[in-house]
Amino acid sequence: MENKKTALIVEGGGQRGVFSFGITDTFIKENYDPFDIYIGVSNGVAVLCWYLIRETDNNLEKMLYAARGDYLDYKNIFTGGDIIKFHKMYKDGEKLFKPNMEKIKLNVQGKKYIAVVTDAVSAQAEYLEFGDEEWMPKMIASGTLPVLVRTPSIIDGKRKFDGGVADPLPVKKAYELGAKRIVIIRTYEKAFKRKLKLENYIGAFFSKEFPELRKALLSHDKTYNKALDFIQNPPQDCEIIQLCPPSRLRSKRDTKNIDILKADYDLGRSIAENYLINLDN
Repeated sequence: MENKKTALIVEGGGQRGVFSFGITDTFIKENYDPFDIYIGVSNGVAVLCWYLIRETDNNLEKMLYAARGDYLDYKNIFTGGDIIKFHKMYKDGEKLFKPNMEKIKLNVQGKKYIAVVTDAVSAQAEYLEFGDEEWMPKMIASGTLPVLVRTPSIIDGKRKFDGGVADPLPVKKAYELGAKRIVIIRTYEKAFKRKLKLENYIGAFFSKEFPELRKALLSHDKTYNKALDFIQNPPQDCEIIQLCPPSRLRSKRDTKNIDILKADYDLGRSIAENYLINLDN
């Protein structure tokens, strides 16, 4: 009998990832992990990191600490500094929460844990696998947004940007890796369709040194919606399950309101609990 693989994908979304943490924390508590492949985009890589460490005690606090900290400064658009101090936020978090990468190694034996990044020059998606080399730079690279994060992310001597630019919903990649059942944690509701936003035009304007990246930013709506088409019309031998908020999350990428973040975390827990109950039925 053919070995049909199962994948877990976690979409990015900055502070909206608190919803994803609510889901994965529930999975851990219920000892639910039937997956062979784990793919994260941007903040989704961090969510998967703690899922694979099997730690739930401080996951809400990991998002709240980022909200409480001094990691966002829009004035830096004029100074050339990081608007989102992404590298500092991750490095501070690493010191505070001390992720145990050895636990990940044990839990992904025979499996794949992947961070999606976008190459600065080609603007193509690259899928970096967890291994023996340092993982934190790859996690950071997957969330390094053009313009908003100006400190370069360099992997193997080449500059990388947020994986969501090239492959925000890597369902097709999971299918190509052999996954015939794909669970994707979304940070938008099912009915969501991507439209180009002002930040896409701003990002493209400030990315003139990377012409292909500039094009990718200006066609990001098409890239995103093409992935949605795959989700809604998967191949006949593939099942895709979306775990989405029922409506737009109150949390935004840069939300600092603790009550809003806690509410969206609890919403994620509720979505996961209902999903697991329906599995049992």
